[in-house]
Amino acid sequence: MNLTTCGNNLKPQPVFHHTTVWNEDHQEHMFLKVDPQEKFAYVFADSFILSYDLFTDQINQINKTNSIVFGNSYGSFAPYAFDLKNDWAAVAGFHLIQNYSRSKQCLYIFGLQPLRIMNVSVIGADDIQGSERTSYTRDYEMSLSINPSGTTIAIGELQLNKVTIAYMSGNESHRFVSKFHEISESENWSGFGYSISWLNDDNTLAVLVLKSTNHTSSKSEIQVYKNIFLNRTRGSIVPTFVIPNNQQTLMSIQRSKSWRKHSFRRIRTRSNNLLIQLKNVDIVYIPSADAGFCSMEPVLINFLNLYVLKPRPCVSGSYKNTSGPGPCTICPPRTKNPGNYPSIQCRPCNLTAFCSLGASDDINLTDFNSYIQTFSYPDTPIIDDYDDLLLLKFFPADINWSCFIFTPLFWTLTATILCLMVWFIMFFIKRRRLNSIDIYRQGAKIVFKHTDLIGEGERWIGGLASVIIFTIIIYCTIFAIFYFYSYPIEKTEAVDKTCGNTQRNTKFDNALQLPLPETDGTYWKIFDMLNEQPFTMTIHLVNTRAQCNDIIVERNRRTGTPLSIVETNCTLSPNNVSGSFSFNLPTHKSSVRVGINGPYFIGALRICLHGKSYAEVEDFAVHELHELDVCTLFYANNQTIGRSTDFIVRLIKVINVTKPLHRNDRTYYGGIFTPFITYTDILSDELYFAEKGEYLRYSSRQTTVSIQLREEIYFVQNNQSPIIRRGALFFHTLLFSISLIEIFAMFFLLYKLWFHPIHQRIQRSQDNPAEDVLQSSQSHITIDVNFFF
Repeated sequence: MNLTTCGNNLKPQPVFHHTTVWNEDHQEHMFLKVDPQEKFAYVFADSFILSYDLFTDQINQINKTNSIVFGNSYGSFAPYAFDLKNDWAAVAGFHLIQNYSRSKQCLYIFGLQPLRIMNVSVIGADDIQGSERTSYTRDYEMSLSINPSGTTIAIGELQLNKVTIAYMSGNESHRFVSKFHEISESENWSGFGYSISWLNDDNTLAVLVLKSTNHTSSKSEIQVYKNIFLNRTRGSIVPTFVIPNNQQTLMSIQRSKSWRKHSFRRIRTRSNNLLIQLKNVDIVYIPSADAGFCSMEPVLINFLNLYVLKPRPCVSGSYKNTSGPGPCTICPPRTKNPGNYPSIQCRPCNLTAFCSLGASDDINLTDFNSYIQTFSYPDTPIIDDYDDLLLLKFFPADINWSCFIFTPLFWTLTATILCLMVWFIMFFIKRRRLNSIDIYRQGAKIVFKHTDLIGEGERWIGGLASVIIFTIIIYCTIFAIFYFYSYPIEKTEAVDKTCGNTQRNTKFDNALQLPLPETDGTYWKIFDMLNEQPFTMTIHLVNTRAQCNDIIVERNRRTGTPLSIVETNCTLSPNNVSGSFSFNLPTHKSSVRVGINGPYFIGALRICLHGKSYAEVEDFAVHELHELDVCTLFYANNQTIGRSTDFIVRLIKVINVTKPLHRNDRTYYGGIFTPFITYTDILSDELYFAEKGEYLRYSSRQTTVSIQLREEIYFVQNNQSPIIRRGALFFHTLLFSISLIEIFAMFFLLYKLWFHPIHQRIQRSQDNPAEDVLQSSQSHITIDVNFFF
């Protein structure tokens, strides 16, 4: 083996020195690294270790390592990864024992000046069978990194898909490992720990995952863990953030083929800056961005396959209060960041505004209210007989005094009072013998006698009573007219709606029905109109900075790739923190997928469904398809809409059958869809983030909304028909009026037959004693006169 060194020493060309350091068997594993002070270069191989003085260009020390005592056995040393400080090094590898039939995974601690073994610790608890550890295979690669203070060592084990943290103790003369703990997660990761590196912080570790399913543009990711020391139990630590994420996507970095994903090979850190080597030899440099900024825009430097992520202000709804290479974090509830300037902390929102987690600005949620078109069908009135209704109007069970003026009792009392006043005036004229105006009294008596319906023109007092009857008849007639035209419910109001009375000339019934054909095999025309109605869906994105070109709409199919759907009418609000877009639905049973690309948080979502109306007129029926306009708002208190949310739109046909008020009119069929829009599972991912890690909030670059339309086979049929039609109404109202006249006539007849004779007899009985006294007085006077004569 030739060890080659180079140095320029202020010369235009480097000078190469060739020194042979090993000429025996082939070395499967060999690593070279320079110490931080750049004084020595160190080589760790299968059979030897050496130190090379960079100032004298000579080998300082070389030791064979093909026989190392560990425990009670001898074995060879196979290094797989190493890192070093100024005076010591850590090497991860395998200790091969018993003629290479078994091996232990070990961590070796070497002193550098001079080269010596200080401590050997077993990483795994069990021996590993097989001799393949002696030859190089990629499956058994390991990585190792020492933190800046030298207190902690991170060891990545590709085959076991885990990272082991070793905590160091001791002093400069004797260092040893005091404790191990593991970071592992095999659910979606493969090649966890392929490369590791500490950032400029003893507690922050970057781990390369070779294969991850979290990204669409990269099959590798870098997971950054903070607070390693505070989480020392297995499984208790999750990444703080990952790269790439929805703010640092690396999408614009050129790939050999468009369908291939980026694959990372190595990561290195220096002064909190991150360097990534891609499999295609490209280099991505992510500098540490200041607070309020995030390194997110890749820029190619001089066509040298070096990409540098330039800092940009935090995206809307996020902030960053520390420097570092990672993304900005989401704004807490009741705070906001429009994203127009660097944000170290989010600003407070107005108290009355809708300001969810990750808010971009203040939003008035009443501008996005939900609304529907169909409501529960009313029940048939308890009193559905016209005669009973007339009796209830004249003899109510309870009286609402605020609406007393609209009752027949009020007008009857009013007419009675006016009649009593007329009677009193006429009685006063007769009693006072006002001859000058008595002629008018006589004329009034003649008029009232002609209006006497009760006494058949015999008495003028019967005419006054008839005025009361006329008042009641007029009220009945007006009520009958209003009651008759209170049908149907879609075009008229109830008779006494202002007084809380919903009585109307309508019978209602409804039921769930199956769309069965008539006996001749035909269906109602309204079914065809409903089935052929085209739908347009509008989605409102509330409190987000998503732009129109960030939105993709696709129609899912059972087989093949999804079909793209063109969005129309994409508009943004004046303050650019909300927007809406529309698209046509191919069928009533479509399955669509909406993708919103970008690092945007969505505070609320409103889904609207629209359909145009039209009508067809036939000889005996009118079919009208009503316009569909329904919106439903979805949001979770103090949370964002989930990164992947599913909605179901259940479509139910509602058909209103209205029988004609006049027998020769057409039957009316009105049809409309009633959509019930609901989400499946949960609306927010908060529980998922709480369990799996907050970093997942920033891992996906796309928010997906899946909408499944489902048309129910049954339909709701609402029937309404008039309680009474014109002929029956006229007959019953006239009959009621005649009955009132007969009732009054009966009272007058009873008065003439019973009460009047009794009154006359009582009056005569009172007048007879007075006549006897008068006659007695006259006889006494006669006697006395005779006596005097």
